[in-house]
Amino acid sequence: MSYYVIGIGGTGAKCVEALTHLCAAGMLPEQNMYCLFVDPDRANGSLARATVTLRQYQACHNIPMGNREAIKIFRTKITTADPHVWSPFLDKERPQLADFFEFSTLKTKHPRAAQLFDVLYSDAEKETSLEMGFRGHPSLGAAIMARTVNLGEAEPWLTFRKMISTDAEAGQEAKIFMFGSIFGGTGASGFPTIARLIKNGLRAHEVKFTKLGGALLLPYFTFIPSYKKEELRAAAESFLMNTQMALQYYHGQQKEHDTIYLLGESEPSPVRFSIGASEQKNEAHFIELYAALAAYDFFTRSDGHKGYAMVAREEKDKIDWLDIPDGKNSSIMKPLITQLTRLAFAYLDVYITTLKDIRKSGKSYRAPWYVDYFERNKHELDSTMLETQLSQMVEYCKSFLLWLAQIETSAKMRKVELINHNPFAEEKTTEDGSFAQLLDDLRDNEFSNLVYPLGVANPKVLSKVWENMSDMKVRDPNALGLGKFFHALYKSCE
Repeated sequence: MSYYVIGIGGTGAKCVEALTHLCAAGMLPEQNMYCLFVDPDRANGSLARATVTLRQYQACHNIPMGNREAIKIFRTKITTADPHVWSPFLDKERPQLADFFEFSTLKTKHPRAAQLFDVLYSDAEKETSLEMGFRGHPSLGAAIMARTVNLGEAEPWLTFRKMISTDAEAGQEAKIFMFGSIFGGTGASGFPTIARLIKNGLRAHEVKFTKLGGALLLPYFTFIPSYKKEELRAAAESFLMNTQMALQYYHGQQKEHDTIYLLGESEPSPVRFSIGASEQKNEAHFIELYAALAAYDFFTRSDGHKGYAMVAREEKDKIDWLDIPDGKNSSIMKPLITQLTRLAFAYLDVYITTLKDIRKSGKSYRAPWYVDYFERNKHELDSTMLETQLSQMVEYCKSFLLWLAQIETSAKMRKVELINHNPFAEEKTTEDGSFAQLLDDLRDNEFSNLVYPLGVANPKVLSKVWENMSDMKVRDPNALGLGKFFHALYKSCE
């Protein structure tokens, strides 16, 4: 069985980012997962961050840390499409709806069709450049995507279809999961349109054994006003109306998805407005974590959903571990996220700084873990490959901790109490709002209080990890090179 993930628009990309972090923690089994992004705005900041996170993950996955059942982190193999971002506009510099449908030609050769086009779309919709997305107008995206998604010819859809066909020929079920928002432009237009085209395309090529699911995100953020009223844009004041109309469509007509998860927030978080491109880089939100858990549920559930299931929380103004819908009251997710959090903190605070100091001094170091995993294995700290792998883990750990901090601070009107971000991040307030940032110096005396519920901090716990590292003997034959070190650190943080 293989997993296929499609992130549509900025919200879809952020959900893929959340799913990537769940994979890093070991939530999903040792499977292949193929990831594809759909966005006309290929410079989208949220998309760029998700792409970076995926690349960091892939680099860490390639470090041989041992048996994937014993060391669950980074065990899912994630491959990305080529190109990893598909845009319906290909290489058009300033795409417009009128040009895409050759409106000037329509007026000459098919005047009645041109008149209908005039009725359906305003001058602003026809003439505004769409290189930064569909600006909260799903009618634009649906029309364009319906003409451009092709599972028979164009990449990356051709490879996507061939991979699913290969699974089907082997008698394996392929599970496809889509992420998108219901209230914007790209996600709202792409979610139903691409689902229909995928189903029709697979049917045309007689591909069986597939299931299609998706997470639709209802409004969960609103904009801090900073836009010109006359410009074509996603309008927060229209989110609820757009959502209502879309839900009527899904209730009455949308039959492509086998399973749909609806997720929203009654108290939307304020975010800085951006038309698109690199400025559209909203912080992570706990709803995206829930969306990633929806994908986890879809991929790992063998019986499928029957009827309707609802998720609720115990306290109105707080989200804690008991509210995590992993199927077993967070007993699956909590220990995995906790262990990866401890590893990331310890590695950034203690071990990478120690290794840098050793390299800088050029002197031998007698800590048992250094002798075991570096000196005896003849790992030279100035080795290019070793330095690259150490740096790749640094970058991923920073991304993971920052993502956790943003999850914790995302719900401005309620508490999120999963991971205590205060030992490694803080909120900084600017004119555009409050944002989580990593601390330059982590508060190692609070290492024992990284996970809610909090107790009395024990400053000796991080030293206990050092002792564990010094006593650890890695005998896993699948742990090779630097992988032995990370194997030991992971087990020491258990």
